[in-house]
Amino acid sequence: MIAISGQSKKIAEVGEFGLIKGISNLIRASKANASAIELGPGDDAALFRTRPGHTATMTTDTLIEGVHFRHDWSKAESIGIKAMAVNASDMAGMGARPRVAVVSLGLKGTETDRWVFEFYRGALKVAERHGFAVAGGDIVSSPKATVVSVTIYGELSPRKPPLRRDAAQPGDVIAVTGPLGLSAAGARVLADDSLKLEGSPRMLDAHRRPEPRVLQGLLLRYAGVRCAMDLSDGLLGDLPKICDASEVYALLREDQLPVPHAVRWGFPDWFDLALRGGEDFELLFTCPPENLVLVEMLFRRWGCPPPIQIGEIQEPHERRAQIRMTHTDRRTFDVEPGAWDHFGAK
Repeated sequence: MIAISGQSKKIAEVGEFGLIKGISNLIRASKANASAIELGPGDDAALFRTRPGHTATMTTDTLIEGVHFRHDWSKAESIGIKAMAVNASDMAGMGARPRVAVVSLGLKGTETDRWVFEFYRGALKVAERHGFAVAGGDIVSSPKATVVSVTIYGELSPRKPPLRRDAAQPGDVIAVTGPLGLSAAGARVLADDSLKLEGSPRMLDAHRRPEPRVLQGLLLRYAGVRCAMDLSDGLLGDLPKICDASEVYALLREDQLPVPHAVRWGFPDWFDLALRGGEDFELLFTCPPENLVLVEMLFRRWGCPPPIQIGEIQEPHERRAQIRMTHTDRRTFDVEPGAWDHFGAK
């Protein structure tokens, strides 16, 4: 990727067309896989090829300054990484392979050209790591806040069905691909300067530079898993979506929850922070026990950390809550579903 040098200039000095030219040069110089692109940045629309027999899939996310990121918390490159990663994570939740992304920016005008180029460097790092291309996008004025919107187009191979939320079955195990609560803890550390916790760098990286589990999503489909989604709203925000779609209930085991010690010991409200805080961007999935054995084998073969079994899917029961949890002392208690709500939080 080309180096960014020279003095930063305000967007008003560079102008829209100069900024677009610089972004286009960055994209063309990147190592992101452009094999699908027939026509990239510079025309009214991009052109790309889908492979015969594959199903196209698409996802989009918008990040708003002050809601999803803050300039005093994250550098431009980290914001670019996060913006692209949260969309790639949606692809992973379907078991899809990302192919092409477009990026739209709403800029206040106080940002510099260097900020924009560093943002794209971060976004392109994610694209390069996961083998897809950035085909362009749009830039508009947004006087109140910086706004980032990313759309990714991907493909599903015809050999296996997609990962869906409505495919969980009673008797399935419930598992996740990694730890819970690190990102929410990172946001808490950033918001409170008095917190000096062991493990803070890992929390901050999880919040500012998440890693989408694209490979794990592909391996889940290969192993015959049919039910999965990415954990963007926290375990107790997302597991109910699977339960609702599949018309099943869930039993979780507290002693199997992969909440890092730094989160458990560093925050008195660690339970809600880890299970409701959101933005874990791990994969939550259910499958028969025999499929989990194959998943574990494939993860080891491809160098991925093993999945963690956290519970099981059960038949609905009129006298039980949708989600229950077994405590370490073997008592079982009801768990209230829920996560942070963009429009409900005050």
